[in-house]
Amino acid sequence: MNKRKWLFVTTPFVFFTIYTYFVSSSFPEYPENLRWLVSLFLGFIILLFIVQRVMVDDNYFIPTMVIVLLVNFVVIFSVDIDNFDNIESIYPVLALLLERPQLILYFCLLMMAVAPPALWNGSFTFYFSRLDYPEENWKDPDFIRANKRISYFWVFVFFLCFLSQLVPMIIVQIFAPIVIVMTLGLYGTKRLIGRFLSQIEARYD
Repeated sequence: MNKRKWLFVTTPFVFFTIYTYFVSSSFPEYPENLRWLVSLFLGFIILLFIVQRVMVDDNYFIPTMVIVLLVNFVVIFSVDIDNFDNIESIYPVLALLLERPQLILYFCLLMMAVAPPALWNGSFTFYFSRLDYPEENWKDPDFIRANKRISYFWVFVFFLCFLSQLVPMIIVQIFAPIVIVMTLGLYGTKRLIGRFLSQIEARYD
């Protein structure tokens, strides 16, 4: 399972980081590069999605990254190559998304966190919780409730990451999400897990 976690969670984020680096160095001077870059990375993530389906892995990160790169693909190909020479001629929202593809990433991650618990009895955190807790806990109401709460908490975390990409300072755009996730995200998750364990202990007192 840990190998799957590395393959299906860590790998797509590493490749998206590489993708955004090359995008930032190609926009707006080299629009042809943007097109082949997004096509290449979209093809890779679709291939990874197929591997995930074959291995019957149920984490939400790969499908989310497919959507992220598909939206990037649509945004890049919706702009005429000749218009890249004149950024003012591009619709402002499209220009912003072209310049900062991380906005698409964090919005999609936000939706990944909010949609499963809101629309069905799911949570992207189930994938990680199952690594640490035995199968008999997976259908426990407290276990399900705790995962849904953690998922909703990450909606807030991803929203803050999204807002950080609107700040017109590259250093904030790069480091703010890392700080938010590594401090608020991990601390809040730890507290919510601690509350779940307290509920389990109280049940047996």
